Amino acid sequence: MVSWSDFEADAPDFGAAGRRRLVGSDGVAIGFLATVSAVGEPRLAPVCPIFCGRDLYLSVGAHTPKMGDLRERGTYALHAFLGENDEEFQISGAATEITDAAERSGVHEAIPFNAFNAEDPIFRLGIDRVLWVYWERVGQPGTNAIRKRWRAPKGGA
Repeated sequence: MVSWSDFEADAPDFGAAGRRRLVGSDGVAIGFLATVSAVGEPRLAPVCPIFCGRDLYLSVGAHTPKMGDLRERGTYALHAFLGENDEEFQISGAATEITDAAERSGVHEAIPFNAFNAEDPIFRLGIDRVLWVYWERVGQPGTNAIRKRWRAPKGGA
């Protein structure tokens, strides 16, 4: 598992694609978070990931299913909205709940909007796997998906 910064340093082209797909023109990142419930049911929820320092975080509602899933199982997949020509970007790994007051404060300062509750749980997203897909010859005969995968080095960065 690695930080967002370590991922970007190891795979700059993937990192650039991720920021391009996740962060909108207004500076707010948006994506879909996939988690798994206690009984193994998949869940999907829109979220606003937060780039702060070296890491990527989520502030999640204290009483939401995604909070329980992250707290209890700690795994996630985050998929960005589709881009031009159906470009895709997805990361997955382990989420760690943050309790350190200074780190939480830093994340709150990095949130580019005011619609959050400062008491809500914050999770740091460790990155284990990345999928980046884009298409060649879109809308033409022979349209072809280019699938690129990245995996964190064993033992982290």
